[in-house]
Amino acid sequence: MKHLATIIIVALTFNCFGQQFQFDKTKISSQTKAIVTKIEKENRLMGSIVGNGGIRPKQFDNFTELQKVATNGELQELTNHPNGVVRCYSFWALTYDTSVNLLPIIIKHIPDDEKVSTMFGCIVSSEKVGDFFISLATPQYVDLDSKKLTPNEFNYLDSLLIYTPNKLYAKENAINRARLSEASYERVRELVLKENNQSALVTLAKFKRKQDIQLILNNEMTGERYGKLFFTYKAISEFPDNAFLPLLERSLYEAIDKGASSTDWRELYKAIASFKNDAALQLLKVPFTQTKHENIRQYHIDFIFAAVHDFYAPVYDELLWAMWESEKKINTKVFKLLYPKNPDKAFLLTKKTIQNADDFYYFNTGSYSEDEEKPVNLLAVMLDTVLVRDRPYAIEQINKNIREINVHQFPTFADKALKLGDTSFVSALFDRLKTEDNAHIYLKATEVLIALKDKEINKRIVEVAKINPALRKDWGGKEFAKLLKDNGIE
Repeated sequence: MKHLATIIIVALTFNCFGQQFQFDKTKISSQTKAIVTKIEKENRLMGSIVGNGGIRPKQFDNFTELQKVATNGELQELTNHPNGVVRCYSFWALTYDTSVNLLPIIIKHIPDDEKVSTMFGCIVSSEKVGDFFISLATPQYVDLDSKKLTPNEFNYLDSLLIYTPNKLYAKENAINRARLSEASYERVRELVLKENNQSALVTLAKFKRKQDIQLILNNEMTGERYGKLFFTYKAISEFPDNAFLPLLERSLYEAIDKGASSTDWRELYKAIASFKNDAALQLLKVPFTQTKHENIRQYHIDFIFAAVHDFYAPVYDELLWAMWESEKKINTKVFKLLYPKNPDKAFLLTKKTIQNADDFYYFNTGSYSEDEEKPVNLLAVMLDTVLVRDRPYAIEQINKNIREINVHQFPTFADKALKLGDTSFVSALFDRLKTEDNAHIYLKATEVLIALKDKEINKRIVEVAKINPALRKDWGGKEFAKLLKDNGIE
């Protein structure tokens, strides 16, 4: 009750005073004012490294100077400065002082929705000042050296964002994280009805209440970034009730009739897959044979694979087998799911995948198990699988791919060749080295050959370098020469 009363008071304060920050310039020294003027003139929030060249911008030097010169009191006053970039840098500087209570400053700036231009790395964008404050203080996010809010403070801030009027992006994140309770149900439903808040619609669906079905069905959103049913589909994914199936079926047939892809499709297929039953399976099969425009068929296939991956159920095994065999769609999670269910069938498809490794890469770039901390090299796993059951075939395919495979997959086959130490790989590596002009490939091939620690092989590397001029050109040529020198090869 105490927290709720505080939230009501804060809400009333926002409504009464709006986004007006009282700045007292008399509290700022002339030295600090000079730095603030430079920050204002540049008027862009920038990180320590920007642009393709990775340079340190003068604006970041201004920021570090502000940190050194301004007192704690000045920095707190500068969070009220009329310029949004100055407010951001002043708060950023305060986050390096562990004695500062950040939460009251953040709360004060919940209505601070002025957009500032930003540049971090190569990304030029814009962000609301209040959002930047919250991002800095969010645990395990943005500058990890900055002081962060405690879990209790963060939960309290989420409540304020949900219950007080504001236009921050952080409000949407808070709604997405809202704990399911009767109080939060009433609030998110209110946000849907009064503000047409789309994040609230998705959270409302998590309660899975029949009384909200019509509200979800009636939902439409207008905007350029997402289609009008994007969040409707996301809500259905949280609440897969049969009442939504007619809408999903209509949407599916409209989608396969179109000649251009849509941002809605990814969520449409997830909504269908969330049902995890035969009705969903039959709908998911439709685009494979009935898509009217072949040039966008692959978009549908990719979205279906992702949807089944995210909402896996055994009922989808049939579809996953077909997608691996006919559409060349496979990733680590699906491989581990299917292999134990039919090892012989999976083994044959694994051999086929290795035989067409180029297709495997281009059809599955970015497809990895979300359950893992980092992507697993599925091709290496497949090679090990085939090596156990059919070593001669695996050796043959490694040799073939060393000679032919694309730059992205080459390291996998080269590393496997080195690990196995089979002498037949030497010939394949030299065949590639004689004609290759891609530095990433010929440097890797050379590393593997040198790692074999054979003097005769080293002599052959020197001879090949005389034949292939690409080994002496540009940055790759310099790295190649260094590689030989570092290993005493002349």
